[in-house]
Amino acid sequence: MHYKPKSVAAVHIALAGLPDQMRVEVDPGIEVSAKTVGELREVTAWPGNCAIATPQDRDPQSAVKVGKASIATRVTPKP
Repeated sequence: MHYKPKSVAAVHIALAGLPDQMRVEVDPGIEVSAKTVGELREVTAWPGNCAIATPQDRDPQSAVKVGKASIATRVTPKP
């Protein structure tokens, strides 16, 4: 699943159910230094232009990817 969190609270929601030991892969140039999901949950500020991709399986061998958000997302629903 792909998420574009706008706050630290939204990051926590995106990471819900994932094990703390799961690896985090961060694209170059992103201001996030977390290496595990547990460390990612401890961040105090979230860059607004970052997106999170979580694996569909909850296997600790999988990885969460943090990268630059490349597509515009709709904030309000379509009428």
